[in-house]
Amino acid sequence: MPTSVRIAIVGASGYTGEELLRTCLRHPNIQIAKLTSRQYKGTRLNKHIPCPPEAASMEFQDLAPAQVADGIDAAFLCLPHGVAAEYAQALLDAGKDVFDLSADFRLKKVEDYREFYHQEHPAPHLLTEAVYGLPEFHGHELMSARLIACPGCYPTSIQLGLVPGLQAKLISPEGIIINSLSGVSGAGKKADIAYHFCECNENLRAYGLPSHRHVPEIEQELSLAAGVPLKVSFTPHLVPVTRGMFTTISAKPLTGDLPSLLKVYQDKYAGSPFVRVLDGGDLPQTNRVIHSNRAEVALVLDKRTERLTILSTIDNLGKGAATQAIQAFNVKYGFPETAGLNG
Repeated sequence: MPTSVRIAIVGASGYTGEELLRTCLRHPNIQIAKLTSRQYKGTRLNKHIPCPPEAASMEFQDLAPAQVADGIDAAFLCLPHGVAAEYAQALLDAGKDVFDLSADFRLKKVEDYREFYHQEHPAPHLLTEAVYGLPEFHGHELMSARLIACPGCYPTSIQLGLVPGLQAKLISPEGIIINSLSGVSGAGKKADIAYHFCECNENLRAYGLPSHRHVPEIEQELSLAAGVPLKVSFTPHLVPVTRGMFTTISAKPLTGDLPSLLKVYQDKYAGSPFVRVLDGGDLPQTNRVIHSNRAEVALVLDKRTERLTILSTIDNLGKGAATQAIQAFNVKYGFPETAGLNG
């Protein structure tokens, strides 16, 4: 196990990149060797992001993939889909480990990528190699991975709520209805009038219907957990908060015994330092998970309707993106799973 890993953050100026950077700065086993940003190239870190004095003089660079690979052990790609794959290929060819926070390697089927991202996949030969980077369910696979596909925020919150029950065959794979609420930072830092303060403040809206681009990722991973192909009804919403994600799932339970269901979840997450299964009527709240890698999950059984409600909360920039990537990094390199993270 290495004592220190030299990393590059490619695309460090977006919200996810900034969150990842802040986390890496406090990580005891990470040495930041390179930061890239076309927007901020040639400028110092402290001009754009609050940082400790020892990091203030670090500069953003605009580097080609081969230049990123020189002098590092691993790279985090915080880039748009389609762009990330170009960097991933060059870095893997140079023998570097890649943690991709885009959507380029989450899907196993090229036809799903084509349909939902409206372009041909730039590196389809890497899809079978990529390991899906949700540590609670794929931790053993991460240790030998070269290419880690870090999950999306919606799929993370949904899987944390559904996978244990589906794996235990206590939740039906049919008729799953999901509603998720996301903070505006989930839309990224792009200049788009739809995400200006005056458009988002005091406003709730659904978007991405009927087929949000995270749907194939959600269905792919839930089908894996259930052992059968499944489809879900998924409605994402934008809410006027900066960060945080709240997911409400309605499903058909295959048992009317809530304690049995609860025990499955408690057992599944017993070894997880970040997922808290609530009991005794306590329900998740986003203000208990934002600015952290924590997640909260609760189950409510309605015997009148014979439906199970599952509630799940995460920070969309944390457990839904940057800090989860660091959790996967810790597992990959054999560091304590909580290293550098607010648990």
